[in-house]
Amino acid sequence: MANQIYVLSDLHGSFQILKEMLKKIEFSSSDTLYILGDCCDRGPKSLEIYFYIQQHSNIILIKGNHEIMMRDTFKAEDVHASISRLWAQNGGLKTYRSYHRYLHKNAFDEYNYKVLRAAFYAMMIKFVDSCPNYVEVSVNGRDFVLIHAGINPEKSLYDQEEDECAWIREWFFLSKGIEGKTIIFGHTPTHYLYHEKRNDIWYDPVFHDKIGIDGGLGNLNEGQLNCLCLNTMEVFVVTKQEAPDQEEEDNEFAY
Repeated sequence: MANQIYVLSDLHGSFQILKEMLKKIEFSSSDTLYILGDCCDRGPKSLEIYFYIQQHSNIILIKGNHEIMMRDTFKAEDVHASISRLWAQNGGLKTYRSYHRYLHKNAFDEYNYKVLRAAFYAMMIKFVDSCPNYVEVSVNGRDFVLIHAGINPEKSLYDQEEDECAWIREWFFLSKGIEGKTIIFGHTPTHYLYHEKRNDIWYDPVFHDKIGIDGGLGNLNEGQLNCLCLNTMEVFVVTKQEAPDQEEEDNEFAY
């Protein structure tokens, strides 16, 4: 069916899994895909995901905490800055090194490489800044809020700050959400929400107003990508075993 709206989250560099999912849902130019942040880090192909998103106007990225850490590291331009260390501790080194390969660092002298790197950083900073903190959509009479981590339950949706939308955890999913709306979020792998080794989509059993979709691609070898169609509420799944990515050293940006 045409004009379908899909939501997935937390790819963490798993480009092959994204491509496999797009095949599975038969994604077309008349459909829309919302990605709820964290396309980078830990996995091998973060750059390819960002470039793919930028080439498709019907794919909308909502920024996650990993996009924010990456952006703020590029703004700092200092690998020793606290934000840079935080990003590195959360899997950013794999993404950072892939940029050096993509930019062919060893092919330039220091001055020319700094010029090239600055242009690349500026492009990525602008891209992340252009990504919304959340999106509201209505499908078949049902209202959804699409967000990376969740909301501060003591504030209205329109008063949320960037860091709250991208980082919050228990305070959000243990509280009542927004009256009349269903919040779909990533960030917290669903096996934490289930308190068991289970990566399926999580439906809030208490307030019935939240859906968690992070299938654990960033943390588990057996993680999976969950995709939800908002028109039908059908769930699609691709596991790591179904679509393994090659490591960075073998990708098309190597030299």
